[in-house]
Amino acid sequence: MTIRHIPEQRGPFRLGRHVEHDPRSLAYAHGVLPTSAIKTVEWTRRIPILDQGELGSCTGNAGTGILGTDSAGRTASTTVTISAAGAAASHGLFTAGVHVLDEAFAVALYSLATILDGVSGQYPPTDTGSTGLGVAKALKALGLAGSYTHAFSIAALNSALQRGAVLLGIEWPQSAFDTATDGRILIDKTSPIAGGHELEVSKYDASTGEYWVPNSWNTSWGDKGWGYFTTADLTWLLSQQGDVTVPSLTAAPTPTPTPADPDLEMALAARSWLTAKGL
Repeated sequence: MTIRHIPEQRGPFRLGRHVEHDPRSLAYAHGVLPTSAIKTVEWTRRIPILDQGELGSCTGNAGTGILGTDSAGRTASTTVTISAAGAAASHGLFTAGVHVLDEAFAVALYSLATILDGVSGQYPPTDTGSTGLGVAKALKALGLAGSYTHAFSIAALNSALQRGAVLLGIEWPQSAFDTATDGRILIDKTSPIAGGHELEVSKYDASTGEYWVPNSWNTSWGDKGWGYFTTADLTWLLSQQGDVTVPSLTAAPTPTPTPADPDLEMALAARSWLTAKGL
């Protein structure tokens, strides 16, 4: 297993992602679709841009963003429900019941990831940072993801995005704290590495090759909290110890229908019959 702490020179915004590459992940590679099947996708995010502040909780923030973003066959919400089994596996960080997908949830998810990842240390008390693999394990432990796979190429990333948002872990150049006016994240290969960052990728424009990410640095960064990588820049970043983790999220439980009122049902049926008869 490759575990590497990425030293952080704190810039204007906090980072916190470390490298954790497990050879066993190779057995869970995400499939690659034919090029003709790759379309532009934009998965709706149902929660606001979060703000990790001075805490290295980017993995928890990215994981929370995934939960609050639609995927194929799943409409996200601003809340999730954790079962008793998920709460029992959370090391006391979550209770059973409904939880709002906010910054407090992201911090708790980050804390669980620090327990489950391969990075020494645990938050609290130590703000260790965490890994994409760690937060995927946390989502699975909570019962919010049934499994997760890994995209080992741009083609696999594009294929995964056809089904939903993904987790992206990369080294963060100093230049990338800034964006162009259109939201392009500025990647200078000669820029010093400021640290490591975890992001949600939720939009891919197949015509322009743009990968859009909602960041966790509040709406003052980028284009109201969003930015994008070009295909060339993201390909290079992934070659620099980057990784893409693809959680398979569990669908929200179907609400129990409210018992029908027999009298109301009968009245509606009668009205429908009369309307059909022109009466």
